[in-house]
Amino acid sequence: MKNPIESTVINAISNSIDVPESSITAERTLNDLGFNSILAVQLFSKLQTQLGVETAPEELFQMSTVGEIVDYFENKAK
Repeated sequence: MKNPIESTVINAISNSIDVPESSITAERTLNDLGFNSILAVQLFSKLQTQLGVETAPEELFQMSTVGEIVDYFENKAK
């Protein structure tokens, strides 16, 4: 079962690129899912708002997989 942050991240990715949540796994990269840099920044901004986490935008580009994004927001939410 997914935790709330993982569910939020996967849902936001799914809504951003119109792919089923079931095809989004922790190992998938944003590039693999079809994100370009603009979509990635929009996703990151949306996640910050939804999860109530303030971060520096450049931190997004240090993450490559969905799992890394989930871990990042889980650590920031603590």
